Amino acid sequence: MKRPLASLLFCFSWVFLLIFVSAGSSGELTDEQKLNRINELYGRYKRSFSDAPDVSVKELIAMRKEKDVVLVDRRERKEQEVSMLPDAITSEQFERDSGSFKDKTIVVYCTIGNRSGYYARELIQKGLNAYNLKGGILAWIHAKQKLVSRGKETRQVHVYGRRWNLAPKGYEAVW
Repeated sequence: MKRPLASLLFCFSWVFLLIFVSAGSSGELTDEQKLNRINELYGRYKRSFSDAPDVSVKELIAMRKEKDVVLVDRRERKEQEVSMLPDAITSEQFERDSGSFKDKTIVVYCTIGNRSGYYARELIQKGLNAYNLKGGILAWIHAKQKLVSRGKETRQVHVYGRRWNLAPKGYEAVW
């Protein structure tokens, strides 16, 4: 009886060691691991609004060179006060004047793409040309794009909560 228990404890110790070594001594994820986690979470969320097309950061940058794109921030005011994508408007601003955007391409974003995915779907159902930013503001900063706060560049980003604390090195995550 003692032998199987010893074998089991030995196996658990190896599993623990592998987890510890793979996480690094600080337990902090690398930027690559964080970006992989963003993509994994977005993939899960996307199932709930699969009818809303998404656009990657790279595709958005190219799209903005060819089309009149309106960036809409779907996050809460407290998140927007920390930082936003340059030239973005809040969803409240968009709603107040939505008629003026009917012939434009609309790209909606949030922290990782969940809330904005639902909103993009709503806009599409209203007949608007809307997309969801895949990976949200987190994918944006992982692609080394700028954030602004009160008209100035910032390295702070509101990440909604601890679970979404996936900002790359060099950024201060707030929640």
